[in-house]
Amino acid sequence: MLRWLLTCIALYLLASFYIVGSDEVGVVRLFGRVWQNRVPSGLHYRPPFPFTRLDKVKVRQVRRVTVGMEAADLVVGRQANPLQAQFLTGDQNILIVRAVVQFSVHDPVRFLFAASDAEGIVRRVVEAVLAEEVAQMPVDEAMTTGKIALQNRAQRKAQRILDGRYRLGVTLVAVTLERIAPPDPVKEAFEAVTQARQTRHRRLLEAQTYANTVLPQARGEAQRLINEALAYRERRIAEAKGDAARFLALWSEYRKAKDVTAARLYLETMEEILPRLKKVIVDTQSGQLDVGMVRRQP
Repeated sequence: MLRWLLTCIALYLLASFYIVGSDEVGVVRLFGRVWQNRVPSGLHYRPPFPFTRLDKVKVRQVRRVTVGMEAADLVVGRQANPLQAQFLTGDQNILIVRAVVQFSVHDPVRFLFAASDAEGIVRRVVEAVLAEEVAQMPVDEAMTTGKIALQNRAQRKAQRILDGRYRLGVTLVAVTLERIAPPDPVKEAFEAVTQARQTRHRRLLEAQTYANTVLPQARGEAQRLINEALAYRERRIAEAKGDAARFLALWSEYRKAKDVTAARLYLETMEEILPRLKKVIVDTQSGQLDVGMVRRQP
């Protein structure tokens, strides 16, 4: 009997040894109060039950909660309740928003004792933040360009609330919008609007590309015409100056010897003109022609 009693006592004392896994920390309570708040991994000893109680928290595990759907629906692929995922946008439209929230535990004591359902609080805080943020955005922005910004704002704001108001000891790793889309009854209308917007954007890009191609060519052609006009102007000015100088030189010579200069000019002009002309001259009276090239005085 004594041996059996000693064996029971030994087993009772040996049960006080415990092992904490590599991804865990232990929290030991002594008479209901926290005695050791971060017991590292390995083999440890604590006073036997019922004096102490041990809780192990996986601090390296990334936990997941869902917003707009139940986790069981996500696992089995079951259709979620549509009313659970409806959010009102800033321009009075309704969107179906479903998100997955990933978080880890950085303070195991707060995670264990600050609330009875820490995961539920994380879900509801993120859901409230998403509802508030979506209510400030137009539907087009929420579905397209604002999706990433919405995720980031929701994560930062929810983290501030969890740290300041609830002090749960958790860190949000990511808030991922799994789906953000219009309700099924108006889905086709939204898709038509989206298609029209994409077509408009594509046409604008095509027009901009065409403008970027044509405008440099037009500018180059305009510059070429301007350069040709400037060159033509300079050439005409030079020719005019040359003609004026030549006329003044001739005028000076003409004043010195009017008859000789006039005859020379007349002959030079005829030499230039006559080779390009074909004429037949007939005198029906005397049959003789005066082809003298010397200008007669009047």
